[in-house]
Amino acid sequence: MKRYFLILLLAILTFPTAFAQDKDKAKMKEELQQFKIDFLAKEMNLSEKEKAEFTPLYKEYDESRRQAGSEAWKFERELKKKKDASEADYKRLSELQQKAREKDNEIVKKFDARLESFLTAKQIYQMHQGEEKFFEKMKEMRKKKHDGRHQDGPHDKKGASKKSKDRKNSPEPCDDCTACVIGF
Repeated sequence: MKRYFLILLLAILTFPTAFAQDKDKAKMKEELQQFKIDFLAKEMNLSEKEKAEFTPLYKEYDESRRQAGSEAWKFERELKKKKDASEADYKRLSELQQKAREKDNEIVKKFDARLESFLTAKQIYQMHQGEEKFFEKMKEMRKKKHDGRHQDGPHDKKGASKKSKDRKNSPEPCDDCTACVIGF
């Protein structure tokens, strides 16, 4: 009986924490998306009216693109963890990635057509260029954060491990670092 009580108590105590973490992630995701939209609106020189029309469409577009690639992305993450991945696994990954690219291209084409009703071709071009800039800025930020966390650690060339030195001072990925897991 004590055992069940302890399990129940533990579940009650951890549930709010897990729920709060999910809520924090959702809030962070929303803030990042809004930051991205603001960044793009500035890159595109949108008026307030155009931005008001653009924002809900872009949120829908962004989520559609994320969903289009999610299956391939999840499978790739699982595959990277496998030590004995087969040729068939890599073939499946390749097929999933190809399918995701095709879906993504369809989504972009439909979205661009919707934007043409209230934006110029130049603004649409600037949006796509802005997305690339945003991605690069995010990559730089992750790298700076990553490098700061690994000062004098396995990624710091001065403090490089012997394995790393054998590979011409290339950084050695770690398991607990998001930047390493993602590949930045």
